[in-house]
Amino acid sequence: MASDGKWRVTASRYVHKDRWISVRADDCVTDEGVVIAPYYVLDYPGWVEVIALDAEDNVLLVKQYRHGLGGISIELPAGGMEPTDADALDAAKRELLEETGCAGVLTLVGETRPNAGTHSNRTHIVLARQVTKVAEPKDDPTERIERIWVPAAEALRMALAGELTVGMQVASLLRGLARAGVATISFAK
Repeated sequence: MASDGKWRVTASRYVHKDRWISVRADDCVTDEGVVIAPYYVLDYPGWVEVIALDAEDNVLLVKQYRHGLGGISIELPAGGMEPTDADALDAAKRELLEETGCAGVLTLVGETRPNAGTHSNRTHIVLARQVTKVAEPKDDPTERIERIWVPAAEALRMALAGELTVGMQVASLLRGLARAGVATISFAK
């Protein structure tokens, strides 16, 4: 009988759990009988990443301090899904408005996994078109965010040059720009 390759979990316990992260320790047995115990899994809520384009296909980026990095990062508007969010589009709408004061027409592009080896959550990629400023961003003393509008070609250049350093956001940007029909890539021979 062919194996599906899945591991069997013989025991599972949380070694840490709070509002930000849960660390789960699973005792596993591979389909070949190898015991792996403990195997740590990080349980995060789902995330949304927004590729926000205005009427001229400029991309909205945010610049903010990131403590894990220990410095300033240029990123897509993004954030964790809240229990009150109906779905990924609702979360993206909320995050875009909170972080940037902007709104637009939202479309779900797809999803990725931040790190399928250790993270249980999904990252939802959302394209926002016809984005405009409709309010002031939410005043959050833990997030001092600067809005930056750049042409789509510049955002693509920044991603390929490593100036956008959050890997899953680079993937989301590429998929979002491709869905919007504004991403073109040519490679030198």
